[in-house]
Amino acid sequence: MKRIRYSQWDGTQKWFDLEDESLAERLFEELSHYMNWSLSAQEAMEWLIRQGIQLPELNLRVMGTDELLQALRKQRQAAFQQFNFHQALDDIQDKIREIVERELKTARGALGSIHPELHRREEILRGLPAKASDAIEKLAQYDESPGFLDDEAQRLFDELRQLRDTISELEQFILRYGRQFQGAESLDFQQAADMMARFKQMASLADALRSGRFREISLEEFKAHMGEEAIQSLIILSNLAARLEAAGYVQRREEGIHLTPKGFRKIGQNALNEIFRDLRKDTFGLHEQANRGNSAGNPEDAVPYEFGKPFNVHLTNTLRNAIQRGQRAGKMMLSPADFEVYEEDHETRATTVLMLDMSWSMSRDGRFPAAKRVALAMDHLIRTTYPRDYYYTIGFSTRARELTPAQLTEATWDPSDPFTNIQEALWLSRQMFRRHRSTNRQVIVITDGQPTATHINGYTNAQWPGFMGSIPPDIYRETLREVDNCARENVVINVFMLDDNPVLTKFVEEMVRVNRGRAFYSLPHNLGRYLLVDYLSRRRKQIA
Repeated sequence: MKRIRYSQWDGTQKWFDLEDESLAERLFEELSHYMNWSLSAQEAMEWLIRQGIQLPELNLRVMGTDELLQALRKQRQAAFQQFNFHQALDDIQDKIREIVERELKTARGALGSIHPELHRREEILRGLPAKASDAIEKLAQYDESPGFLDDEAQRLFDELRQLRDTISELEQFILRYGRQFQGAESLDFQQAADMMARFKQMASLADALRSGRFREISLEEFKAHMGEEAIQSLIILSNLAARLEAAGYVQRREEGIHLTPKGFRKIGQNALNEIFRDLRKDTFGLHEQANRGNSAGNPEDAVPYEFGKPFNVHLTNTLRNAIQRGQRAGKMMLSPADFEVYEEDHETRATTVLMLDMSWSMSRDGRFPAAKRVALAMDHLIRTTYPRDYYYTIGFSTRARELTPAQLTEATWDPSDPFTNIQEALWLSRQMFRRHRSTNRQVIVITDGQPTATHINGYTNAQWPGFMGSIPPDIYRETLREVDNCARENVVINVFMLDDNPVLTKFVEEMVRVNRGRAFYSLPHNLGRYLLVDYLSRRRKQIA
């Protein structure tokens, strides 16, 4: 088991506060950007860790694992260009030769030149393998039987025997990497062994970085190779999931991280903020209007009561008026003129369904991330600004289905379902409208393609167009029939198009004619501005 080792604080490190709430918020905002590109929370986390984080407003730059790995590769390449291993084992071979010569010289003196034992020893010592580790293994056998006669040879061999594993590893290292070391500076044995250890450390660091096992990394070794800025980045990366979990945005499970309800809401808020970042603050607003509708008390404002108005008494103002008017016989007397009531904000309750195209064509030109970001922003806007409204999201490709807020955050275009089923999505929208009695009903369609599928009475009809941009006649007819059904149920359809194909344009214009809705043509990067500003403008004009 590897130990986690931490370097001692020496006062030179850059200080940052992992517990800072603004840091957690910005880290999650960066995570949500990746999720807009149709990644799950776990996939987005992996990409965020790989790519790193730039937070100039916090004076913080976090190096991603891709950058850290690239720095390790550059160090390896620099070593390849500076050093060579041509003489790395020369010291070892010299010591082996010295052992052999010393042992044979002593053996001749002790045994005589014609003794059979001398010839046996010479045969062993002169026949040592050329490979240093094999030669040491053979000398180990010689040491056991017949045994060294020369004390200095014995001492030198004992030194070599302690280095046997290192020598064997170095031989393997040279076999693998030796040809890549083409520099002018030759390394001796100790330098070569140090270089091998350095490469092993870098390989271990690289493996831990790739697999995300950050807490197995020795900070001392990491600092020696990467420097101080990299340590700060490593600490933030290793604590990223835990910090987001502590802030309540994610939950860590065995299979990876998942968003919490707070995380869902925050992603919607981030999407909304991003879309309206360049708009004036007063673009937003509650949808007050002079028309009669359901009402909710406004605790900030009170007005004198008038006969016929709802009797929502503002108790504080009413009692204050009575006190200011005076008391009689030690008693406070209320007069009709004392009563104030909460001023009413008249609001309409609307039901909105956003239909999100998830067909294969939405993968092009950043269309789906832009559409998904708008859907997230709409969800957050309506749930926070118009909490009494009803809002649904429907995703459609070959088939249509409702998307919960949790599903929407991780939704992606369907690579295996290339068709576009607007008909079923409209049919499903009508079923949702029937759940509520709200007068204002609106469908918002975000798409880039002509209808190519329907689903009627349990049967799916999907067809490729006869030619580029065309619409199969029966698909065309059934889709417009569903558009007409929406019109009959007072459901307004607004279409936001991400393509200006002439055939598609003609179809959308026919949809608008049948339904008396509207059509917009937008590039992906302008979609959010057009859709949400239009929605807010229209929402203020709705009546109960």
